[in-house]
Amino acid sequence: MTLDRVDSILEQWAGERPDLDASPIGIFGRISRIDRLFEQSMAEFLRPYGLTLGLFDVLAALRRNGEPFKAKPSQLAAMTMLTSGGMTGRLDQLEKLSLVSRVPDPDDRRVMMAQLSPEGRVLIDRLMGEHLDRERTRLEWLQAGEPEEFAGYLRKLEASLRSLDGKGWAEGSDG
Repeated sequence: MTLDRVDSILEQWAGERPDLDASPIGIFGRISRIDRLFEQSMAEFLRPYGLTLGLFDVLAALRRNGEPFKAKPSQLAAMTMLTSGGMTGRLDQLEKLSLVSRVPDPDDRRVMMAQLSPEGRVLIDRLMGEHLDRERTRLEWLQAGEPEEFAGYLRKLEASLRSLDGKGWAEGSDG
């Protein structure tokens, strides 16, 4: 087996501080590196369409919201884990690309909702299909039943981190 950068970090800690159990670095360090690789891959995939991962997330949120493919900015912000100010900026960009339009809320005319344009729907439908094919290909090394098992472990890890309320967790650190 070929050693990677995380293995090298673990070896260094074992040499310098053999009294420490540095094994969590093997998990969190790799998750951090996988996240960076994923973001780089998505950026390359979306660049020809003038999109970023953040813009893609908004289009996907509107599409999975179902007919008529619209939502309040506050709902979209919650769906994409973004601030309302950040959502406004993304909606402005998507509107300039003619992928989203702003329409009055039928229940409250003071509120403008974001709605996927017909062009936006065609694009996100195509991109989601390609994106999921790409992700599926990256998981082909897993055996039958393992994707669900792996996702279950990640779900447990996320729940554990959420239960810490941010205590003892530094984003982006891999040792």
